[in-house]
Amino acid sequence: MTLQRKISPQSRAILDALMVAMSETAEIEVTTYIDSSDLDQIEQSSSTNRFHTQISLMKGTIDHEIDLKLIDNPAYRELQRWHIEQVHQTQDSIVENLICLEKMRRILL
Repeated sequence: MTLQRKISPQSRAILDALMVAMSETAEIEVTTYIDSSDLDQIEQSSSTNRFHTQISLMKGTIDHEIDLKLIDNPAYRELQRWHIEQVHQTQDSIVENLICLEKMRRILL
């Protein structure tokens, strides 16, 4: 025989909110645009002039998009290094947030 704990409607609502937060927190995107246009012009950066990283912790995937003009271009090495550093910091922050959310879920159960 298994024992089931009765959960109040308020606790159920909090648990549901935590589960939504956990699922939405597990995916991140970091994009660094390189805008070579004149700064006086108001023009959106081309999607091809960028470093783009998308991470899904739930799927266990990391996708990087880097414009071919930027790969191995010494002028953009420092910016690429900065982009990867931002990705790592964001990923670390998300993992910490997920751990906190999981602790909160366990306390409620």
